[in-house]
Amino acid sequence: MKNIITALSEIGQKKNIKILHACETGSRAWGFPSPDSDYDVRFIYMHERDWYLSLSQRKDTIEYMDDDLDITGWDLKKCLNLLKKSNVPLIERFQSPFEYYAVPGFKDEFKKLIESYYSPTAVFFHHYSLAHKFWEDMIGKDDFKLKGFFYLVRSLLSCNWIMHDKTVLPMHIEGLMRYSDEKINTPLRELVQLKLGVGEKYLHSKDSVMEVWILQLLEKLEISKQKLGVNQTDMSLLNEFFLKMLYAKADY
Repeated sequence: MKNIITALSEIGQKKNIKILHACETGSRAWGFPSPDSDYDVRFIYMHERDWYLSLSQRKDTIEYMDDDLDITGWDLKKCLNLLKKSNVPLIERFQSPFEYYAVPGFKDEFKKLIESYYSPTAVFFHHYSLAHKFWEDMIGKDDFKLKGFFYLVRSLLSCNWIMHDKTVLPMHIEGLMRYSDEKINTPLRELVQLKLGVGEKYLHSKDSVMEVWILQLLEKLEISKQKLGVNQTDMSLLNEFFLKMLYAKADY
């Protein structure tokens, strides 16, 4: 924790930026880490106002790697454009149970924007695509890495949530289990406990009960995916927020 705060502070000073929000993502925040999992730190930042007054396209990401620290930052303008598309990794950054830094008021205001622009359809198809990708990686194999398995399960549970609930998804796997059968949730929790004690390369034998559940849920999602509708919202709220941040006083 101390190393992360120090690294963020050094990045802010070196790049001459204002960090607005920083949190943990990845398996630690999703609820199924391994002992050797990296720390996937993500932050949102902004430059001084004049930095944005340029006709040229400027780099809007910052990346930093150091041992088990994987730190990436996105510029505020980039984030607001991504929010218009209901970008899943961005939205998750405001659901994380592990927050490393937050400018007072910023997170609450950004979460209100998320509620205004959240598209269950976009989020569903993000996870639907991932679920098929990870499932195809497992087909025909007798054992698999728990890491890939949980990526699959998390996307399936996310799609299942959207079939029942159009509110913003929980980030943690336990929250995503709300609309899943307890007969599946119980063995999933057991596998979470197992993953807490084994390395990222551990191979687990395929379970027939779990495989049937995955296939049945994939079939159900295939049938239901056309009934989600389309979310349309203009850019006005995002523009207003961006200008507010650019002309804000020192409290931001």
